[in-house]
Amino acid sequence: MRSEQVVSKIGALGFVVMVSTRGPRHRLGSHSTVIRRSGVALALIAALVLLSSCSSGASSPITGGSSTTGAASSTTSTVTPSSTTSTTAAAVSHPHVFVIVMENLGYAAALSTPSIAALAKRWAYASNYYATAHPSLPNYLSLIAGSTLGVTSDCVDCFVNAPNLAVELAGKGISWSAYMEALPGDCYLAPYAPSGLYAGKHDPFVYFDAIRNSASLCAQIRPLGELTSQLGSSGQIPSFVWITPNLCNDGHNCAPQSAGTWLTSMVSSITASSAWKDNGALYITWDEGNGGDDSGLGASGQIQSSGGGGHVLTLVIEPKLAPGTVISAPMDHYSLLKSIEVNFGLAELGNSAQASLATLP
Repeated sequence: MRSEQVVSKIGALGFVVMVSTRGPRHRLGSHSTVIRRSGVALALIAALVLLSSCSSGASSPITGGSSTTGAASSTTSTVTPSSTTSTTAAAVSHPHVFVIVMENLGYAAALSTPSIAALAKRWAYASNYYATAHPSLPNYLSLIAGSTLGVTSDCVDCFVNAPNLAVELAGKGISWSAYMEALPGDCYLAPYAPSGLYAGKHDPFVYFDAIRNSASLCAQIRPLGELTSQLGSSGQIPSFVWITPNLCNDGHNCAPQSAGTWLTSMVSSITASSAWKDNGALYITWDEGNGGDDSGLGASGQIQSSGGGGHVLTLVIEPKLAPGTVISAPMDHYSLLKSIEVNFGLAELGNSAQASLATLP
């Protein structure tokens, strides 16, 4: 009586091997004899060997086990998770993040300033980015607290007890410093400097009790000159760097073109550093738009004509972004804060936690 046997097996590489023998079984001779007598028999042996290896309990790349074969190793190494899903400190996209905040210039006016427009053309920029309020201080607070904290003026003594970016960074062991141009010394807490070029309302860190009352945290508020001497070595540069120019170089007291010239020089210094070249990110924004522009983002992320701080330019300067890239998603200062928090795996503070809020690359 003729018998038929079919054996099938799902191999490690995902295909089906089938071996069929018809008629009575015959004992195979030596390996050399099989080769001489039949190429078909050789194929049968190869199939049986494959079946044996698959069923012997050997590791498989499908199950995540290690493999000693080159083919299996290459199969597992090509799987790469999307960077947009990584929000932990272990998956930091930008080891160093720099933020520069300029002053009082609307989006159209910024792009009409040759030195600033040249930066936008050379790098990347957000075209639908909005400040959160008027005047200056509430915007600065928004950038590190996710809220204006009820502040509606440029008050000099309205200190707050609230969570903030600096405390979050320190709590995670992530280095940070806030560099203020024209600051007389570390942890300078007076509202103005004798030179008249530093204003505390542009230094949001001094408004938080947790920073003011901590010698170690307050010491991270430093004169800008300390950063310029460190840019030659990424090992000395904090992971997060905040920069506030003096009252002329930020455009508050001087013409936009003058501020743009200073900004171009600072950008050149940062982008020449190894910290930035190692996939660092430099974000440059303006605290608020021109007077009379109250546009901003609504609670659901829509652009509205009132309730905000105006349409402002935000530059995004990264080694891997194509020159002239335009980021058109609606954003505001909370988006910038969220971008930093996501990058370093921090909790999202206040309004930066809105699920619909877009982030910068």
